[in-house]
Amino acid sequence: MVDIFIEKRLASMKPRSHARVVAMARGMKDVVNLGGGDPDFNTPGHITDALIKALKEGKTHYPPNHGLPVLRSVIAEYHGQHGVDWAPSEAIVTAGSGVSLFVSMAGTVNPGEEVILLEPYFMAYSNLAEYVGAREVGVALDEDRGYRLDIEALKENVTPKTKMIVLCNPNNPSGTVFTEEELRGISDLVLDNDLLVLSDEVYCEFIWDGLKHVSIASLPDMKERTIISSSFSKAFAMTGWRLGYLLADEAIIKRLQKIPIGYRTNTFVQLAGVEALKGPWGPVEEMKKEYDRRRRFMVPRLDGISCHMPEGAFYLFPRIDDLRMESETFCESLLRKKKILARPGKAFGVTGEHHMRIPLIKPVEVLEEIAVAIEDHVNKSSR
Repeated sequence: MVDIFIEKRLASMKPRSHARVVAMARGMKDVVNLGGGDPDFNTPGHITDALIKALKEGKTHYPPNHGLPVLRSVIAEYHGQHGVDWAPSEAIVTAGSGVSLFVSMAGTVNPGEEVILLEPYFMAYSNLAEYVGAREVGVALDEDRGYRLDIEALKENVTPKTKMIVLCNPNNPSGTVFTEEELRGISDLVLDNDLLVLSDEVYCEFIWDGLKHVSIASLPDMKERTIISSSFSKAFAMTGWRLGYLLADEAIIKRLQKIPIGYRTNTFVQLAGVEALKGPWGPVEEMKKEYDRRRRFMVPRLDGISCHMPEGAFYLFPRIDDLRMESETFCESLLRKKKILARPGKAFGVTGEHHMRIPLIKPVEVLEEIAVAIEDHVNKSSR
């Protein structure tokens, strides 16, 4: 009965493979929550001090629709270090990156057009593509080569209906840091086929092994074909602050600004965001070191299952295919028997099946307990 009152696209959206296990966890006590990427670090003190100062000074009124000029300016300056000369007018401040991702896709992709997602991918991309009426086209990163891009496979999936390639760099959940050569392969396809790139760069501060972040917008002729989505949530441990943004060429930005949605977050949060980008950056470096320590501990510790060493972000994406069990079934049983909530790999694309995602958002001591529990569960499930 209720569906007759609901907009058709929303009413037809299919249930997600991780929804059931998340719902199960809500009714349980003492669950170790690995369901999301919420860092266990506190927001650095100079950022919270800036927010308190702004509140005391009465900075509690409406901000401009698309963000405080000072914040848009420091965002443009910060991303300028990645080789792109962004203007403050090319930034829009949003209430978290969820809004920036929605605006980026809803404002550019028409119903019936195709959106290419590199699998495994952040699950929100699939939700957005479905909601705007696009056809999702998954292109698997080559797991056997450490989740590298197969440019030939990407070429084979570009059709006259392709509108957008969604790129998460570094990738959630595989940890892939795309090389300049891989990005040039993507940009060649984009330029040859008149496409657009949505580049999610939220994890660009967490990269290891001597690698560096290259923004695809910095490649020749790509600025005007790239929308960058990011947020303060991961780099500054500000998930609950709801502060994100997007960057795009001014011609695109002016169109996206017309979308009738509440972009802005609180004035005092935006002023705290200014201080976050100004620094000091020592707390971010400390988080980066700790995530590195955790990945180097946890990958070899999961010796009962195959686990790739991530190059960036802060997730592991181990394989559980030897159990001959679907990832959703495995994660449900892990929750019931070990009280560990993890996302099944299928939530991250078809090729994510027989995997699970483990965010490194717990101290090493807790990760050891998690590893013991998973190892025991795997051994019992394989009998």
